[in-house]
Order: sequence, then structure tokens, then C-alpha cells
Amino acid sequence: MKQAIPFETRVITALANHERLLQQVGQMKKQIGAHLAECPVMKKAGDWTLSAEQTNDLYDEKMLVKTHLWEAFNETVESDYGNQVAMNRDDQEVHLTEEDTGCEHCYAAWRVIQERRDVRQEPGRARRALRMLGKSALKVTPP
Repeated sequence: MKQAIPFETRVITALANHERLLQQVGQMKKQIGAHLAECPVMKKAGDWTLSAEQTNDLYDEKMLVKTHLWEAFNETVESDYGNQVAMNRDDQEVHLTEEDTGCEHCYAAWRVIQERRDVRQEPGRARRALRMLGKSALKVTPP
């Protein structure tokens, strides 16, 4: 017969799992930044020896650098119905891997972003597990 895991152990395990997931998301954010820092467009935008006229076209209206990754997320393609729509994941991947529009650093950042999207769902599941443990704790403790 299977032995029940003590309540305290379940709480500590759930807390540790939640914290581990949050730290993993934080590490992925740093990885994305490190990959983008290697992008030639980002390096050019950060070159202080260039004049403003030479770097104006590297920024959008929000002053974000127009890296290859920025292009993949902001460019549009024509849909089957003839209107312009944002690129889907497959189109973004093709854009980032093509020789004339791609960049290996931006593609590496894009892959981490796709992985992070999946990992970001896990802390929500961990929070729900913590709430369930909290609710069961309320049932056995006096008010």
C-alpha cells in the first residue's frame, strides 16, 4: 500500500518547485539578452562612434532596436485572404534562418523565447498547487 506524503513535505516541495520555475524563467531572460547582445544590428546600434543619422533607421518609434528578432515579431505576411497578418511561429523561424534576413544570434534568442513560453505556464500550475495545499490547511486549522 502506498504511504501518504506528509503535508509539510508536500508544502515544501511545492514551494521549492515554484521558486525553481521562477528562477528558470529568470535565467532564460538572461540567455535571451546575451544572444541579442551578439546580434550585429544590436552591436551597430550600440556603437557610439556612429552619428545619429547612421543609426536612426535601427530604431522603431518606441526606441527599440530593430534586430532580426524584432523584424520576425513585427513584420507581416499576406494571408490566404489577401490581408496582412503577423507571422506565425513557422514564418518567424524561416525568417530568422534565411541567409538574407536571418541571424544566428536572434534565432538562438527566438528558440529560448519559444521554450520560455512553455516554461512560463508551469509557475501558474505550481501556484494552483500551493493554493490547494493552503485550502486544505485551512480545513484542519481552527479559525
